[in-house]
Amino acid sequence: MISVSCDHVKTNKEKKTVDNSSIGAIPEIINHQIETKTGMLFTLTEEKLSQSVSNISIQGMNFPNSNEILTFEGVDPIEQFYVIDLNRDGFEEFYIAVRTAGSGSHIKLLGIASFNDESYGKIYIQSISDNDDLSIGYMGHDEIDFTSNGIHRTYPLYTSDDTNTHPTGGLRKVNYELITGEAGYILNPYLEE
Repeated sequence: MISVSCDHVKTNKEKKTVDNSSIGAIPEIINHQIETKTGMLFTLTEEKLSQSVSNISIQGMNFPNSNEILTFEGVDPIEQFYVIDLNRDGFEEFYIAVRTAGSGSHIKLLGIASFNDESYGKIYIQSISDNDDLSIGYMGHDEIDFTSNGIHRTYPLYTSDDTNTHPTGGLRKVNYELITGEAGYILNPYLEE
């Protein structure tokens, strides 16, 4: 049994939060259509295989040199998504926050960049766990805030004696910048000063 629902998002400055608390029959397929301020469209399809695993596919429309389907398989369920021009080049990117199930509830970011509205592709995003400077004291419980000014992540810091439910190391604030790499865009995290 497969259920399908559609949610059309036409505003480009409002984040869309996905309610995962009342998932129906599994697998469930959910579609969203997102429009950028320059008229490019992204169709986001999430196939929820279970309460904790999804397959995500994204296809752009109105891009003259690209219409491929980009996939992220076996990832966590979508929590929210947002369209923003982080590098201020006039072409908005599309970001998705997925969250693990369970007590740690780690967030991972996925991203799609527009290449001058001619084509699109995946953005390389390093996880917090793979960053030597940012992973110290990290055990999840993070929050992502998408605003017109940027992407901001906050998470509690744990010391070696802390339990999963009682962090005592304070709070870390991380911002993101979109930079150009050799083969595309990179979403680079840095500590808020």
